Amino acid sequence: MDKDIKEKMILVCQSLTKMLDLAFEGFGRPTGESFKEAQGVRNKIHRDNTELTDFIISKSPSSEKEREWVKPYLSIVSSFDRMMYNIEGILDQLSAKYRNHILFSDQAVKEVNDVFQEAMRLLGNLPDLMTSEDKILAQRMGEGGRSMFKIVNGYSEVHEERLIQGICVPKHSPIYLGILESLKGVMVQILEVGGKIVSLSSKS
Repeated sequence: MDKDIKEKMILVCQSLTKMLDLAFEGFGRPTGESFKEAQGVRNKIHRDNTELTDFIISKSPSSEKEREWVKPYLSIVSSFDRMMYNIEGILDQLSAKYRNHILFSDQAVKEVNDVFQEAMRLLGNLPDLMTSEDKILAQRMGEGGRSMFKIVNGYSEVHEERLIQGICVPKHSPIYLGILESLKGVMVQILEVGGKIVSLSSKS
């Protein structure tokens, strides 16, 4: 990977990690301030990602054939945007949960916590992967992410069964499922970035 681009990407990763951490904090101890702080981080990510895109394009060679090398970098930036939008979706769901005084069951809290923890672990690994370009780390991240996708799908299926049985409150369901799907969306993009990093390292 290009050293200068890598350094800027690591900074964006750290901001995404901060935003996800604030979302997790908002799930456990929701306050208006935590949501406001997360929005500030979101605005910073948006600015930094725009600047990163401009920086990558500025380093692009003049010929069409030589410009091919920038595409994986721009794809990573696009994944950063998608991560940000998914985390923003989580925050929107948590804000609605907070405003409407919605409480999850102990089981639902545990399930959301499990998925949050894996998403935070994977996102926290991205800067290390960018620095080391370690294919084994990327492989382990992929295995962990794909395993969690299956778990999330299982949580959703069991939740539907609980709804049918009248155990869960129907109006709480969209928020619970929305949080899970947004967390899954974050992890999908993390694995996308991991794959691009491995691809770039093999070309260098």
